[in-house]
Amino acid sequence: MAIIPPIIFVMEKACRSAAKGLVRDFGELEKLQISKKDKNDFVSSADLRASESISYHLNKDRPDFLQIDEETFKKEDSEKLKGNTPVFISDPLDGTKNFIHGNGYFAVTIGLVHKKEVIAGVTYNPILNELFWAHKGSGSWINNQRLRVSQRDKLDGCMFTSGVQIKHQDVLDEGITQIGNLQRKTSVRILGSSALDLANVAAGKFDGFWCKRLNLWDIAAGLILVREAGGICLNEKGNDFDAIEDDCLIASSAAISSELLKNL
Repeated sequence: MAIIPPIIFVMEKACRSAAKGLVRDFGELEKLQISKKDKNDFVSSADLRASESISYHLNKDRPDFLQIDEETFKKEDSEKLKGNTPVFISDPLDGTKNFIHGNGYFAVTIGLVHKKEVIAGVTYNPILNELFWAHKGSGSWINNQRLRVSQRDKLDGCMFTSGVQIKHQDVLDEGITQIGNLQRKTSVRILGSSALDLANVAAGKFDGFWCKRLNLWDIAAGLILVREAGGICLNEKGNDFDAIEDDCLIASSAAISSELLKNL
């Protein structure tokens, strides 16, 4: 049985409260108001309501912490990460495109950054009622079950995921090439929620994940989930991934990381 740090309860409550509205909206998709943010990138009224819910609960329970939220993000918010005050990084609905198509692969995700390091994370899949959480030094968990990354050490039999997106046209061809390279040797999926992909890498359901141009709110919780489950997070040069500075994330077990890097 896990000893759950108090901050995880705070983050869990915020995730679950936001998820209640998402589940309700998921059952009434025809009533949602949807607008386009960017190429193949959308925001719905469900995202915005979930964002408001998360902000309310986090501010109520930890008013001394700062917040960065995908739906209210401004460029100057990045400055919050440079100070010594803890910062919640949240994506109220990761997998919006899945959500508005009636596909249940989506999540609410919140990471906690302190002194440029992700120290805690919660990712909640309301459709499966799977609550993934991790805290530095406390391990990685799904509900009350300890998570461990996969220990496969050969590509044969592996399943990887990628977050390659059409909206990032300048790296799209590279991403498609990488998928093709790996798909010739093993299995690759693009499922549409990087937060859940990383959580499932931590759970050993996927052997690895990679993508360029992800925002911190997409991956913050996932980074510590993978690391606390015994996995590693690297950049494209094979060095430890820096959540603030690096552009490309490759997350997997240590057992398969060199093979994954070599074949991308």
